[in-house]
Amino acid sequence: MTKEAQKIKVGRLHTRSRASRIAGWSLLGLSLITLVVNWIEEFTDTVTILPGGHSPFYLVGSICVIVVGAWRAGIFDAK
Repeated sequence: MTKEAQKIKVGRLHTRSRASRIAGWSLLGLSLITLVVNWIEEFTDTVTILPGGHSPFYLVGSICVIVVGAWRAGIFDAK
């Protein structure tokens, strides 16, 4: 074997399946939307989209789900 045939590309080691990437980007998008809607509800009294209105738990939950979604999408993987 040649040396070129023995090399392993690092990018090939850290690939995620298509289903994992779709789930990750979906979680990331939905949690970003929840974060923005929660922020809008904080500064307006007329808009109530989320159950219970504005809550810091929506903020904390959205941040946690953003991290999980980014991980599932493969954003933190080595290239």
